[in-house]
Amino acid sequence: MEYPSINRSLLIGIILSIVFLSGWEWYCREQGFVATMEDTKELWAETRANLEDNNPNQLVSVSASRGHFDIQLNEWEALTGIRPLMLSADGRGPGAVLEDIVITTEFNGTILLNVTPDMFFVPKADSLFAWWRGKEWVDYYNKRTYAQLFNHQVSYSLQPFFAFLTTGEEGDPDLKSMVREWSNTNDRTKSGPPFPRFSYCDFERNTTMFDRVVTDTAFAAIIQRAWMFDTDSINGFVDHKQSIFNFYLKLIETFKARGGKVIITRNPSHGGVRSYEKDVYPRSEWWDEFIEQANCPAYHFEDYPQLDQFYTPEWSHLSTPDARIYTTELVKILQADGVL
Repeated sequence: MEYPSINRSLLIGIILSIVFLSGWEWYCREQGFVATMEDTKELWAETRANLEDNNPNQLVSVSASRGHFDIQLNEWEALTGIRPLMLSADGRGPGAVLEDIVITTEFNGTILLNVTPDMFFVPKADSLFAWWRGKEWVDYYNKRTYAQLFNHQVSYSLQPFFAFLTTGEEGDPDLKSMVREWSNTNDRTKSGPPFPRFSYCDFERNTTMFDRVVTDTAFAAIIQRAWMFDTDSINGFVDHKQSIFNFYLKLIETFKARGGKVIITRNPSHGGVRSYEKDVYPRSEWWDEFIEQANCPAYHFEDYPQLDQFYTPEWSHLSTPDARIYTTELVKILQADGVL
């Protein structure tokens, strides 16, 4: 006699769940979230697993977010026949990733190493944002379990269909991200300016910037304020400059000795970010000195009109249409120089 009541309760629960999830999905889409893959440590680790030992034809992008946004995989492959492996990561310096590749693998292909000054020129120290954020993902890859692999596959099979499953580092609609909005249980205000999500990626971590960053200057200004809020250093770690150089130089030397090739790039930046970089990391004292010691093919956007024809709408990354042109022009330069 109790079964009809149980069935009604179950039915009501299902209906309420559908209504709630539908409403939450509608709200997320209204806020601009996209039902697509999100860039997490799990997806990065899955991409990292595709790095091949002793494959001189493979090319991997190692960078902070500028290499992630500005290098477009389709355009690169169309001109070279090689699809880059995208290991560049937003808000994460490349030092720990480069070290992992050089020290723990036999990879001997090409590394496209992009320099974002305040993410690149930092000491190897777990206390520094640019270092520990990159190391965090490297450590996850090296220590991930079968259970984590399984959970990743289940989650990512659903993410392309539901925007409310968006999950990442900040500004996302999942429960963990919302909890992170509060600094602690006593202080319910988040430190620093808001930092909204402004891009998404596909299964191969090819990144697309939201059109809104280009069309909505107020939205772009929110991101600009986030860039300018805080940095690891206000003096560019001048006292540690040569030790920072030596860290990269040793890795590059080791990698080149086993047949690998390193191409170093400096992608565009503008506005307040560019002013900060010029003040704290003057080109002549950082980029020029490092490149002279590294003895690698190096390409600074300021030196090539075809690379310096764009404007970064939020001061640090190219819009996706511009990134496609930038990638095409960069590859043409590399091919003309015989680097590729």
